[in-house]
Amino acid sequence: MTNTRRERAIALRPVEITNQQLMEILSTVRADMSTVKGQIGNVEQTLTNMNGRIGVLATTSTNTISAIDSLARTPLAAPVRAELTVAAPVVISNHEPTHEESNAVYAHIHNLMWKPKLSLRTPENILANNLKPRWDTNVAFNKSPNREIAERLLSNLEHRFGSSSMRRSDLRKRLHTNFTSRTHRERMSDDEIAETNALTRRAARADDNECRRVLAYKDNKEAIDLVMLRDCANTLQKAVMSDGESADEMDEDGIKHVIHIVQPGWRSDECNRFIALVDTYAVQAMGSSANQRIRRITTSVSNSAVPDNISPNFPRWALRDGL
Repeated sequence: MTNTRRERAIALRPVEITNQQLMEILSTVRADMSTVKGQIGNVEQTLTNMNGRIGVLATTSTNTISAIDSLARTPLAAPVRAELTVAAPVVISNHEPTHEESNAVYAHIHNLMWKPKLSLRTPENILANNLKPRWDTNVAFNKSPNREIAERLLSNLEHRFGSSSMRRSDLRKRLHTNFTSRTHRERMSDDEIAETNALTRRAARADDNECRRVLAYKDNKEAIDLVMLRDCANTLQKAVMSDGESADEMDEDGIKHVIHIVQPGWRSDECNRFIALVDTYAVQAMGSSANQRIRRITTSVSNSAVPDNISPNFPRWALRDGL
């Protein structure tokens, strides 16, 4: 009991602190308080920043919110390595090559390649033609020497058409088409070649006739409609103007070439009269060059059905019996 009382007496004995010690303690407390105040200021700034960010998110535009919502509904795709995505950027073409762009490429390929027939067989033209690349039609396209020829021509095409919508694969596809066309033609008989040439000329004449008729009607619409006593718009369609044509034949005197025409039976007499009237104006527009036009003679009428590719706005009066 005595020891316990002594320990309590010692523990409760007041400790004397000098003024110097008290000043040091107060200085330490002030420093600690300053540190705490600074930390509180940092916390307040952090909360302010968070509040600003929350405000930005809360006021996000409707389009952004819709985009995020749409992205959230998108099914998850398989994980993709980030380095592979960066290393292989996707190039998106603005549009597919047009018909005109394709024709320009084919024409350039035709000029680059060797021609079996020359329009001018002068020594200079023959030498220049023999220096042009020539497909080996007995070897596959991806085999030597065709493989090397294709790569050389492809480099030329990329240099010329690289700024268009033509990709390397598009150019290579057209090179392959030229190769297969040349291969097919060299394996054709003389009769097959003559028939192919006749079909090509017939298609070219059809395109030429369509263009001339459309322009003639456009330039003389009022006069033509006045004669026909109706508005003839939407009547001149390619499927409507297509006639059955023979190959070029000599006339009875054996002097001029003529083409025998088989008119489609589904066209009305008024429609045939309209087309003949348009042809009159088209010939007038040709001037002196009209003498070079091959004469067309109607010989018969076919029992062909109305083509499926005629547009719905085609006038009913142009159909025989209003079919």
